[in-house]
Amino acid sequence: MPDSPAQNHDVEANHKRSDQDGDPGAPRSRFSLIIEDFSFIWFTLSMNTGILSILMHQLPYQFYGLGILSTITFVFNIVLFIVFFILLLLRCIMYPRSLVKTCSTNISELSLMGTLPIAWFTLVAQVGLTVSNASWGGQAFFIVALVMWWIGTAVMLTISCVVIVVFSKTDIVNATTTLNPAIIIPFVGTTTDALVGGVICQYSGGVNARLAIPIIVSSYMICGLGFFVAILIWAAYFVKLMNSGLPPPPLTPSLFMLVGPAGQTAAALQVLGTAAKTYFGAYDKGTFLQTQAGEMLATLGVMLGLFIIGIGLLFAIFGVYIILDTAFKRQHKYTLIWWSTIFPMATVNTSFIEFGNEMDSPTFRTLATIFFLLLLVDYILNWIFTIRDIWLGKLLNGPRSERPPTGRMKGQ
Repeated sequence: MPDSPAQNHDVEANHKRSDQDGDPGAPRSRFSLIIEDFSFIWFTLSMNTGILSILMHQLPYQFYGLGILSTITFVFNIVLFIVFFILLLLRCIMYPRSLVKTCSTNISELSLMGTLPIAWFTLVAQVGLTVSNASWGGQAFFIVALVMWWIGTAVMLTISCVVIVVFSKTDIVNATTTLNPAIIIPFVGTTTDALVGGVICQYSGGVNARLAIPIIVSSYMICGLGFFVAILIWAAYFVKLMNSGLPPPPLTPSLFMLVGPAGQTAAALQVLGTAAKTYFGAYDKGTFLQTQAGEMLATLGVMLGLFIIGIGLLFAIFGVYIILDTAFKRQHKYTLIWWSTIFPMATVNTSFIEFGNEMDSPTFRTLATIFFLLLLVDYILNWIFTIRDIWLGKLLNGPRSERPPTGRMKGQ
């Protein structure tokens, strides 16, 4: 049932909703409003910063100073992640009831929980790519990346399972009304998990087969989880599009989220195949962990990657068309949802970089470079609008006025 006006006061007038913590009549400081307003969506800023730093490091056409820019962006991402994680912890401590209520009744906020481990995995990848290969790095920092990866994997799988359980136990989501692309985020996370597992095995310094094999095998299973659940979500969302049409204009950027699982899976299969080719022979146990199997997986990774990236490009073209159509009708309004246009397209860029490496293809290398430049412009524009809205008080200025749909228990 919709909320009555009395339940939806503006907190800046020092009112409290029934699901908020603390004294309803107490004056509210700007800091407390910022804490209570803090959402998992802010971790998308860290995700996007992190994946751009990785792309800078991996771009096929390097120029002097790009490695330094990649490292600076990596450090900036660390700062962002720490700040956002502290704000999240403060919200957990100061407003636990509000946080639990929001995550258990709002499909978007529940799904956005997956952004935290995704942002974490971008840090893990850069520890493997940059720190472990530094002159002062080495195997010690590969071990750091390995431990970080296993921690992130535990969190990511937990969130994925929690999301599925909540979806099945409550009416928080309806396939023809409330379903939105954000539901796919936890499974973008699991495919990202698999890709980063391959990255730290293939590109880190000081790797050995004994440590790499468990990560490679686990990453294949995690990739399967993410991709095949994503297929189910794509099918459900297609039904929603046929029944209810497109999301409202302010939410159309979220359509790009549908690209993520395909881009990450295509890249993950290639990187994991290359890692298997490198380490299976050195491990040399059983009938599968052999040189021939590793070479086969490397070849299959490229072939399957080409198959899978096709549907990713379909969703990307669809998203671009809808964005342009909405822009021509002047129906766009800036929100943090625009940050969701970067990471999914960057996953396609990652797969293009890997295709370029595996096939020694100038075409894919050029496409990867062009995509990166477009993503960089998108990233800068998002920062400009985000800083503007924070300055104007449109962001981080108290709980959002929209009330989430009630999540009632389904009849058993």
